[in-house]
Amino acid sequence: MTPSPAVLFTVGKGFDMTEKLDWKWIGIGVVTMIVLNFAAALVLGLVLSPQLRGVTSPEQITLTSGQMWLALFVNVVSFLIGGFIVGVKSVGRTIIEPGLSALAAVLIVLVVSRQLSLGNLFVGGLIPFAAGVLGGWLGEQRQGGARIS
Repeated sequence: MTPSPAVLFTVGKGFDMTEKLDWKWIGIGVVTMIVLNFAAALVLGLVLSPQLRGVTSPEQITLTSGQMWLALFVNVVSFLIGGFIVGVKSVGRTIIEPGLSALAAVLIVLVVSRQLSLGNLFVGGLIPFAAGVLGGWLGEQRQGGARIS
């Protein structure tokens, strides 16, 4: 007989849903992800320099669909790597902490760029949150056993 999902999530080591978040690692994750995104932007700037030459506003940038996919890929990978780092190093709820770090990093960038809106936060934070959670899960796997949280 297979136990119900409720039992699976309440019984067993690491399944305690009331475990506290480690805010130190969320903060470290935010800084890590902002730095990694800055590095990703520099790499993209080098790769896409012909399209960016002479551009003074984002509206003037014209990219091919392949270049847009490249930009998306590089940004997602930066959040994935950031999540992995937090997942490997943190001892708290390592699967959710990197997702929260990614969301906070997006929030900070939106505030600094004066682009903050609920829509921008939702659309701009959804993929980084998912990439951070996936990176945290991979980091936890690397640590030796994922916790569902």
